Amino acid sequence: MGSLEDTEMVRMEVEESKEAILYVNGVRRVLPDGLAHLTLLEYLRGIGLTGTKLGCGEGGCGACTVMVSFFDQNKKKCVHQAINACLAPLYSVEGMHVITVEGVGNCRRGLHPVQESLARSHGSQCGFCTPGFIMSIYALLRSSQEPPTLEQIEESLAGNLCRCTGYRPIVDAFRVFAKTNDSLYVNGALEGHSGQFICPSTGKPCSCGLKPGNEDEKLKTDRCSVDDYSPVSYSDTDGTIFTNKELIFPPELLLRKLTYLCLTGLNGLNWYRPLKLQHVLDLKARHPDAKLVVGNTEVGIEMRLKRMEYRALIYIAHIPELNQLSLNDEGMEIGAAVKLSELMKVLQTVSGKRPLYETSSCRALIEQIKWFAGTQIRNAASIGGNICTASPISDLNPLWMAAGAKFRIIDGKGNIRTCLAEKFFLGYRKVDMASSEILHSVFLPWNKQYEFVKEFKQAHRRDDDIAIVNAGMRVLFEQRDTKWVISDASIVYGGVAPVPLFAYKTKLFLIGKTWSKELMQDALEVLQEDIVLKENAPGGMVEFRKSLTLSFFFKFFLWVCHHIDGQTSCPSGIPSSHLSAIQPFHRTSVTGSQDFDITKHGTAVGSPELYIVSATMVSGEAEYTDDTPVPPNSLCAALVLSKKPHARILSIDDSGAKSSPGFAGIFFAKDIPGNNNIGPVIADEELFASEFVTCVGQVIGVVVADTHENAKNAARRVHIEYDELPAILSIKDAIHCNSFHPNTEKCLRKGDVDLCFQSDQCDKIMEGEVQVGGQEHFYLEPNSSLVWTVDNGNEVHMVSSTQVQNSHLLYMILP
Repeated sequence: MGSLEDTEMVRMEVEESKEAILYVNGVRRVLPDGLAHLTLLEYLRGIGLTGTKLGCGEGGCGACTVMVSFFDQNKKKCVHQAINACLAPLYSVEGMHVITVEGVGNCRRGLHPVQESLARSHGSQCGFCTPGFIMSIYALLRSSQEPPTLEQIEESLAGNLCRCTGYRPIVDAFRVFAKTNDSLYVNGALEGHSGQFICPSTGKPCSCGLKPGNEDEKLKTDRCSVDDYSPVSYSDTDGTIFTNKELIFPPELLLRKLTYLCLTGLNGLNWYRPLKLQHVLDLKARHPDAKLVVGNTEVGIEMRLKRMEYRALIYIAHIPELNQLSLNDEGMEIGAAVKLSELMKVLQTVSGKRPLYETSSCRALIEQIKWFAGTQIRNAASIGGNICTASPISDLNPLWMAAGAKFRIIDGKGNIRTCLAEKFFLGYRKVDMASSEILHSVFLPWNKQYEFVKEFKQAHRRDDDIAIVNAGMRVLFEQRDTKWVISDASIVYGGVAPVPLFAYKTKLFLIGKTWSKELMQDALEVLQEDIVLKENAPGGMVEFRKSLTLSFFFKFFLWVCHHIDGQTSCPSGIPSSHLSAIQPFHRTSVTGSQDFDITKHGTAVGSPELYIVSATMVSGEAEYTDDTPVPPNSLCAALVLSKKPHARILSIDDSGAKSSPGFAGIFFAKDIPGNNNIGPVIADEELFASEFVTCVGQVIGVVVADTHENAKNAARRVHIEYDELPAILSIKDAIHCNSFHPNTEKCLRKGDVDLCFQSDQCDKIMEGEVQVGGQEHFYLEPNSSLVWTVDNGNEVHMVSSTQVQNSHLLYMILP
């Protein structure tokens, strides 16, 4: 597999794999060469497992969630994790067991308790996102040694979005799997203080009749509206549920050793899976433009949505040196390939074992990772990938900088150099690394006595969302007499510049000064000069982002005041009510209730009837439009879109598309039979742009090929030359270019009613009997301005039309 050149490089050092295998729902599958361009989602849907859905395609909605299982050689145990199949490269799960919603349960052999609970709780409406919710909870339960808490259940669902059902019934469905309060099942606790019976299902007074030892009354539990919340049995060994047979981890994968992989894909893409650090360095030297991937959560988006092409991908998840997590007296060494979920577990463990003051940075990282992304992303993404992506809104990079972290960088010869985090980011998506270098590890130092580190983030929504502005702040004190004097400080912001911005002026201003209210006021003024956002800054919301930079520092000041020497009050002059700004956010569990009146018979209104297709939705068997199998020899189309907002089309070169694999045809405006103009009322738009384009993304043509991927690839190969036209952005520019709408004034005027009744002025006059509201009749005099009316008293009156201008009569006269 792969090129002969790469094979020879490793032939003497590693045992090359004879075949790439993957288990899907317990079935062994061989992965052929040539599929490096595919994601796991595309592969699963290609083999008919359409229960896994394509939603956003960038790991944000969770509709594509699957569970992957692999044997961890270090921990000597099977690991079960939920990931986003839409981002996972197919070959990244080689040697693993993938379980989709179809492998959990189905309507034929029976639903899994997780699926059945969601169906019974009315947790699906359109059902498109439902398989993702099922798999997120299923992975949590398979990985838990004991029932998870309700907080853990809700956190595991943070990476799943539902757009129609609402989250109350979904969370209600999964409460049955949460850890319960054992005291509710103790006899002494079953009687309330007032003598009322306490239901073990709800912990509240209830008349369901479920009392200890009363077996004959068990059928009465149906009268309890929340009988769904019964405890569920768990296995003591692997956390699985007793009530259903789970798919075991394939024995072959327990005995199989990982081997070096070199596989290919479309457009010359090469996929490498080295097993030693030196192999990675050699590959990077041979392919300077190669991308190192672990979770592919950034590179996958670049390749799929941004249409960026990479010729080589190096999968480094199995390199021991890059997965290290070691502790010493100075700090913590974190390998670049360590995943965020694993890092979070270690940080939580360390924070509980080491002195509190040493782990201030650790606790800040824990809080930031918690809101970094959904569980599926944290299970796949690595810290090295997040750092080297160099996103200006990275949640972790400001914290690395503020905490004084050091990045260890290794070159092709094995030489390691150290770079301070604050010096690592050079520009937008640019870092201080040569093409032959890679990030080896991150060193996080322990905090000193009286050193405080705090994280901040503001996003449109708290869970799984990119930041508007984030920050990492640190301050180190030395105590002089009774005063706290600042000896060092770091104030770093993300989302305000092309790189995480270190507020150096503010740092220099703070050092040597006493921590006080006056200092805070002065520091805020310096900070406004230090962090400058122009009116047209990318990202918009300039005033809001400016206010966030100041409010973050204000919160940091109060937070530090609260923690210095155990102080619980604010400095003099600051109201104690401001302490609410430093209260940690705690999201209460989702609660709600829905009552059904089941006493009335003969009507389905208000009755909790089970959704007729809920079983097929929770099992992934519900078929949607894009789940329908494509007939043999079908062709797929992809659009050729404009890359310019306002330009003249000079030439179109489609030779590249015609030479693409699977090409079947290409069509432009000249190929449309009949008229190219379209429009709902007036045909004033072009179906395919023929001479001018007026926006980015305007359709210029369409390419047809044997597969959707080949069609998209061919469409990207169409080369179009443009002559960009000047933009008209102001009224002065419009007047100068004579570009404005013609004066087609339209207005309504009140006319002369008497003149309208004249025969030579009115085209049509209605005459005869007209009944208005059943109370009054009108008679129109032909060719006259006189109107005969009959009132309720049957008296006939003759009035002129001018006397009834404000009556309903005028609405009966048509022009």
